Amino acid sequence: MRTSSTNSIMIGIALCDLTVLSENIFERVNHYWLKPIDDPCVNQSTYWYEMALLIGDVLRTFCERASFWLGVFLALIRLLIMKVPGNPKILSKPLLGYILVLLLLPISLSHSLYLYSGYNIEQWSYPWLPGKE
Repeated sequence: MRTSSTNSIMIGIALCDLTVLSENIFERVNHYWLKPIDDPCVNQSTYWYEMALLIGDVLRTFCERASFWLGVFLALIRLLIMKVPGNPKILSKPLLGYILVLLLLPISLSHSLYLYSGYNIEQWSYPWLPGKE
């Protein structure tokens, strides 16, 4: 399975896509099944629930971006393996794929953290009360 750089890049893409799918399932199960908001007088959004949603959003955007760039580099590596004259052994080693995954993940994470750095969730010091209506 880990015999070429393209396979190791595809493993990175699969892990990123699995993370995006897991976060999407978590959000939908919580929003539609576990905490349906039918009663406007009940606040279901606790501090920890909102924090979990924010962390999930950061993970989702980070992994979506990383998956895209890993796909671009997968196509580039395949193109270079086919077009470089001779036998490009360094391009087909799994170590190159691991290095690309380990370089792209922190870059994508830092970009996502920069985008979400403006968000702030504060815990209320008093209990929530519904409106007068």
